[in-house]
Amino acid sequence: MTAPFPEWPEAGAARPPKPPAGVVVAVGLGIVAVLVLALVVGGGRPTSGAPGLTQAGPLVDWGLPVATLAGRIAALGTVGTLLFAAVLLPGSGRTLPAASRRALRVASGWALAWAVSTVVGALLTLSRLIGVPPASVPASSVGTFVTDLPAGRAAVVVTAAAVVLALVARRCTRALGAALLLAVAVTGLVVPAVLTGHSAAADDHVLAVTTLSVHVVAATAWIGGLLALVVHGRNREDLPPAAGRFSALALACFVASGASGLLSAWLLVGGLPWGADVLGSGYGWLLLGKTAALVVLGAFGWHHRRRTLPLLRAGQPGAFRRFAAVEMVVMLATVALAVALAASPPPAAGAPPAQAGVTGVQPAASTPPTSAVEDMSGHDHGELSVAVLIDETRFHVSAPVPPGARVTVHNSTRTEVTITADDGSFDVVVPGRTLTTFPAPEEPGTYPFTSRHSTSFADVLVVR
Repeated sequence: MTAPFPEWPEAGAARPPKPPAGVVVAVGLGIVAVLVLALVVGGGRPTSGAPGLTQAGPLVDWGLPVATLAGRIAALGTVGTLLFAAVLLPGSGRTLPAASRRALRVASGWALAWAVSTVVGALLTLSRLIGVPPASVPASSVGTFVTDLPAGRAAVVVTAAAVVLALVARRCTRALGAALLLAVAVTGLVVPAVLTGHSAAADDHVLAVTTLSVHVVAATAWIGGLLALVVHGRNREDLPPAAGRFSALALACFVASGASGLLSAWLLVGGLPWGADVLGSGYGWLLLGKTAALVVLGAFGWHHRRRTLPLLRAGQPGAFRRFAAVEMVVMLATVALAVALAASPPPAAGAPPAQAGVTGVQPAASTPPTSAVEDMSGHDHGELSVAVLIDETRFHVSAPVPPGARVTVHNSTRTEVTITADDGSFDVVVPGRTLTTFPAPEEPGTYPFTSRHSTSFADVLVVR
């Protein structure tokens, strides 16, 4: 009687066939659809800007989360494949086995995709921030972005790490080298968590960032490790021992990612009781969806330990492969939820205080000298919102800045404008359609400023 699914091939037989290209494309489109739906539910979808502000266009607005998702998946592939080569299939002594060396060559390709996705995402982020198409972004704004803004510096570090991995992984043959490459990849994961995102703006910054870093590393090792196991563990000799090692690692990652994820969410919403103001929001719905996915994945892991791993050790890998493939689809959908969650505004009840001029925080509405509260939502880009916005009619200062902080300025007009303090403490020329920064005064206080180009432009920078 013929088995419905292939088991171990005979000696010299071909490996189990790879999934058809149509199936891979269908899964990819489904993951993007999950991302779009989650952005709509969570409130992170692109919206029309405020009147008078230029916009980069829907291609940039929707392309940014897709590029972010592509970067996350490439990072999963990179870390998971390095984990497979360095940990799940340890070599004898210092030399890596053939399967690990093949995996490292694949990791090089994943790392290159990671680098490209990071560069594209950074360019789209800057394009959306200053409201111009990517091809029209001024070189001066790019320089400001990568040197003065944490999000830009994080993109530079991640790109550099990914390029190093892409160049070195192909030539790596030693176990120590593979372990060092894995450490570089983990560094690339942690840097954005430390410098950017909602947790970087939380009141308890150190705890929030540490918790998020643990969550990102644990989830990436778990999801990426399973992906690498399914793709590369295709030989009789490789899969059972690698799956056994991964099972122990996956359990630790499940506990760490679940606990750190819940703690990170609790810190982000200010530690308040989660009532209707949190769980009833779009952000809360995404949080509940991600938690439900974690529970489902935990059940999958329990099934692996109870059913498919014993069959795998008995020489029957079909059940393991089928179940792991379904598990991977759920995991990738969860990654799409995580991208949408990061792009969605947290509930207002738990939102941290705004500190304009420092990326990683979300500014409040502007308070001009007339004390009229303005709606600056049209130029609100989360951790990249600007401290001073210049439009055709006036300055807009979003919130106080810390002493000595880099104050981010965007001139949305085509006219060169200056920001000139009445006491001479700062005098900055801001060309039209550009992004720039300048250092805030070191002494707390209020600093009225105008423009040499038009005395009708006036506002106050509060340093505290």
